[in-house]
Amino acid sequence: MFRGKSLVLWVTAVMVLAVPALKANAQEGLEVSIDPVSRFFHVSYEVPSDATEEVRVLCAWTPAGEENWRPARVTPMLTTTASRYMQEKQWRQWFDEGCLVEKRCGGLKRTVVFNPYPEAQTQGQVNILFRVRLEAPDGREILSRQIPLQADNTDVYYIEDWTQVLQADAVTAATEPQAVQWQWRTDLPASERVSFGNALYGSVNPHPLPQITFPLHMRGWYAIYLVGNPQAGPIRIRLSGDERADQISSRYPYEEVFWAWRNMDRQHLVLKQGHDYRGNIPAHLDYVKFVPLTAEQVAGLESSFGLERDKLVAGYYEPYSWAFYENIQETLQHREPLAAFAEAGIGLLDMQIGRFGMKVVYESRVTDHLIYSTIGDPVPGDPQPTTNNVGRMQQYTNTLETCLRYAKDYGFPIHANFGASNCYPGTPLQGEITKQHPDWLRGSTLRFELPEVREYVFGIWRETLDIGAPGISIDFCRYPETIDSATTCTDFLRSLRQLADEYGPSRGGHIPILIRFPATGVRLSEYFDYETWCQERLVDYLCPSNIQGRHLHFDIAPYKQAVLGTQCKLLPCVDGLYWGQARPGPFLWRIKQLYDAGADGIYIYQADACVLDRPGDRRLVRMLSSSDAVNRWWQNDAELRPLCSKGIYLNYP
Repeated sequence: MFRGKSLVLWVTAVMVLAVPALKANAQEGLEVSIDPVSRFFHVSYEVPSDATEEVRVLCAWTPAGEENWRPARVTPMLTTTASRYMQEKQWRQWFDEGCLVEKRCGGLKRTVVFNPYPEAQTQGQVNILFRVRLEAPDGREILSRQIPLQADNTDVYYIEDWTQVLQADAVTAATEPQAVQWQWRTDLPASERVSFGNALYGSVNPHPLPQITFPLHMRGWYAIYLVGNPQAGPIRIRLSGDERADQISSRYPYEEVFWAWRNMDRQHLVLKQGHDYRGNIPAHLDYVKFVPLTAEQVAGLESSFGLERDKLVAGYYEPYSWAFYENIQETLQHREPLAAFAEAGIGLLDMQIGRFGMKVVYESRVTDHLIYSTIGDPVPGDPQPTTNNVGRMQQYTNTLETCLRYAKDYGFPIHANFGASNCYPGTPLQGEITKQHPDWLRGSTLRFELPEVREYVFGIWRETLDIGAPGISIDFCRYPETIDSATTCTDFLRSLRQLADEYGPSRGGHIPILIRFPATGVRLSEYFDYETWCQERLVDYLCPSNIQGRHLHFDIAPYKQAVLGTQCKLLPCVDGLYWGQARPGPFLWRIKQLYDAGADGIYIYQADACVLDRPGDRRLVRMLSSSDAVNRWWQNDAELRPLCSKGIYLNYP
């Protein structure tokens, strides 16, 4: 919410938030305010109306009373969507040269964002002279202005010295440790691009590095930022009272990443090495910053999530994908992703535990489950990544029963979700039953028109209901080829409804069914008679969907008409993967379109991609259960966008 005329944007956050500036002053054509959450300076200047089409903005600073000018580490004022599109070449120009380019800005007010730490801040005090010089492309000066910048940041706490952790023997100054230890490296060259030439490194060993704890004695609320060199590896970070750690890294050197705002009473900071499908990975951390927040500032931040939840957010979760990069050996580890989904405000978790015909990813005894090696989708540098991580999860834990139990603690239901089919012939994922019955297959998918296939499928679903699933779900995307006609699909759902109704009396009267299926225009959409499903109440949640980055803006009017007068809820799909709408702007624009058109909520595929990774994306998802929060985001964006650096962004390069 904007208060008065104080507009504040954080390029490190994923939503537009505003709190009152700490102070503001104007001098010689420049205006300055301080973002109280990041403590960044916002220096605004008027561009002459006769300025050239393109303007180079050169920013520099010098200690007060000196003439020792040096480039200022600045960024232009950006919308949160635009900040997602900046590239390393731009970042290096902004941070290394203090230079940015503005286009078609004649007669407009533009703003640069300046982080004084570490060079321009001494013992918490900022007392410098800041210069903004505008040049034409040929080097001709358009204007040059200077203004003093002063700030007292002694209440901001930085962790720079990582030898102060409680586990002193876990950190060594040696670059080649004899034991499994973290490395505290000092006197690093400028090429390492870390503050003060110091940083914490974690190398790859056969065994994981021990967790380390930095003791804290803070009280009250703080905004927390961290910085790490992206070339040296991410870090997993949590507070001692947290149930899970976030894996975070700066995108570019010196970039402060906004992690969270948290009550720090009786909390310590805990660091952990990351993990991927190959095992332990390198870790790195430069520094962590804590900025104290007032009660008013915390209330302003929290208000961005809306006052009332009036929309249902269903999230697709794939334990297979989560475990692909994790080392899951303990049952309690299943709480970690569920804690993130709860924080994101997910109201229904659609947990895919297999695709019919493949080895399943839960504790089945009626079909074979995945307990050994598996292969994944291509990643940079590895066209066919192979891991034992998923199988190890099945060796040591009960995936479905455990998640159902923990989800009750967090207050949302889990639907046992299966992909309609992909048998992955010839891979470690292929189920034994499809090897025994190749006649059941059409290509790589099962043929649902066959009674034997349906009997096999319903036997698996019956097992998940016996385990305790309060709802069930089928995903006809991304592989709708298992259906050969609309009649086959509808008859299949009638039988599924009968199966669910057998369990209804012992589960409160009704087992809800969720269906994700191809929207109009998507491959084989004509085989999915959603109108009949709604009329006969075969399904409870209707989720028309795109497939893999196409048809992202399908019309929901026919589906709204189909659920009208029924008890079925319409949850159109939005894509949480990288091939969907970019976040936050295009993503939130689609959400607003759907809510304005009368959707009861949304279905995010894959929600784990935007809930379990970036903390900012998790906050974005938390907004979605409130149509008021989404509308206010766009109101704020409309006010802020004219003040930001111009750019047209259609998609990632």
